[in-house]
Amino acid sequence: MKYKLNRKLIPIFDESQIESSEILVEIMTLGEFDEKYKGNYHHELLMDSMEHIQYSKVEILRSCTIGTILVPDKQDLLEKEFGFGFYIHKRHVIFIDDTKRLQKIAARLPEIKAYDTTLEARFFIEIIEFLINDDVLYLQRYEDMLVDVEEELLEHTVDDFHTDMLRYRREIMTLNSYYQQMTEALQMMSENKNGLFNAEDIRLLRVVANRADRLYDNTKMLREYTVQLREMYQSQIDIEQNKTMRILTVVTTIFMPLTLIAGWYGMNFEHMPELHSPYGYIGVIAFSVLVVVGEIIFFKWKKWFD
Repeated sequence: MKYKLNRKLIPIFDESQIESSEILVEIMTLGEFDEKYKGNYHHELLMDSMEHIQYSKVEILRSCTIGTILVPDKQDLLEKEFGFGFYIHKRHVIFIDDTKRLQKIAARLPEIKAYDTTLEARFFIEIIEFLINDDVLYLQRYEDMLVDVEEELLEHTVDDFHTDMLRYRREIMTLNSYYQQMTEALQMMSENKNGLFNAEDIRLLRVVANRADRLYDNTKMLREYTVQLREMYQSQIDIEQNKTMRILTVVTTIFMPLTLIAGWYGMNFEHMPELHSPYGYIGVIAFSVLVVVGEIIFFKWKKWFD
């Protein structure tokens, strides 16, 4: 689909309407781009990048800027993603997208009101700002979920902790890579090595790069939070194990004197104290009970049962 860019996109249905002084925006599929621009230098580079979009990147050419943007799908960060290519030239912008998402995004963009930027750069910046517009709130949801996990850990051990935490970590790492690559791409564009942008364009590119960088810092903080939660979970496991070992130690200590008494009276000696006494058996039982009660009182006094 072709558009004229005049503060907002105006669809072009007749190519004879296009004037050389107007800015042309094209949103097309990879197949359409291959068919129309085959043989151009930027075509070969973009086709190589678009074949398997693995990350966001920018290449600065002599008279144009090209690149790819890979955006994780916030509905399913681990399985779905959305990628598109772009080409920015004087009075000409091309977006390559097989998903039709960019057409929907472009239709929702507000009218460009700034007059001191080049419209080509401003339109691209508006697209990027739309992609990261609500991401601060999106990352806040992750922080809230991690806080909930921490509160559950303080109350009791979470059964699905490892499964949930592994998913959170992978999702946060996906966002972390996305914002890092976005920041680096925008910073490279702001260097303006081919002189395609004016001073205001460069300023806005740096502003958006700083926003992406702050989001990148947020994801780093969330990653560190997940590490702290894992350490906290392991500490709770260690505490539970220590409690179990303490109980086993106390039980072993209680029965150790009884084992000693049973061992003594199990010896095959004829002349043992109370061996032939009619109250010897009862006396050993009473003494054993007295020993156990004494040990329990002592352990409670030492707070070993707490």
